[in-house]
Amino acid sequence: GAIGKILGGCVWWCGGALWYREEGNTDTDADYLVRNWVSFTGMSGDHICEQHVHNLDVANWFIGHPPDNALGFGGRARRQTGDQFDFHSIDFDYGDGCHIHSMCRQVNGTDGGVRGGVREFFAGTEGTTWGGDRLKPTKKKDIRIPDFPEHGGPYCQEHIDLLNSILKGEPLNEARNVAEATLTAIMGRISTYTGKLIRWKDMMENKNSPWYNLTCKPTAEDFERGPVTAPPDDVVAIPGRA
Repeated sequence: GAIGKILGGCVWWCGGALWYREEGNTDTDADYLVRNWVSFTGMSGDHICEQHVHNLDVANWFIGHPPDNALGFGGRARRQTGDQFDFHSIDFDYGDGCHIHSMCRQVNGTDGGVRGGVREFFAGTEGTTWGGDRLKPTKKKDIRIPDFPEHGGPYCQEHIDLLNSILKGEPLNEARNVAEATLTAIMGRISTYTGKLIRWKDMMENKNSPWYNLTCKPTAEDFERGPVTAPPDDVVAIPGRA
């Protein structure tokens, strides 16, 4: 790429708390979970999976593959409902000396940073970039942003790409990228919940690992079978014990 081989970087999504609904305003546990889905790990995966996943997807795209392992920490102090953390801070090891620092936070009254609360920064052998829209060379050489057709933003571009793939008969399949970005976020969340080093292969290959094929509760099948029980509010994972 324009900045050479990626050596490291930071990705973050730091903002305020999202909306929530209190339990007394719903009829059943299922109704409470669905209407309060951003507050429960079993419904959203925690905000690292529901929101910060987009920044992790960018990191995977820049580097070209998902990380080998993750080690992080997190906590909860301000949320009103659900069982998620307020913040996560994780070191993602992509191998070959490349590390990405990931952090996300949903706490009212906090700052997002000098360049905004939703950003990516990468350092390469030839230069650095802030999310691809600003390049700075490490040496006295010209680095230019590659030319891309003008469009109305990412939400328009995704439809343009889909329609072009149909019209040209060139299938567009983002399933692998989506799955790997999601699992990257899940790997980070498990590490912050447990305080342990979580390896990609333990989630994808090692069938003896407790993280292999891990499923949050309640599942979609649980909703199909009948009434579900919502996890208690404000009972969260304790690193070192979870």
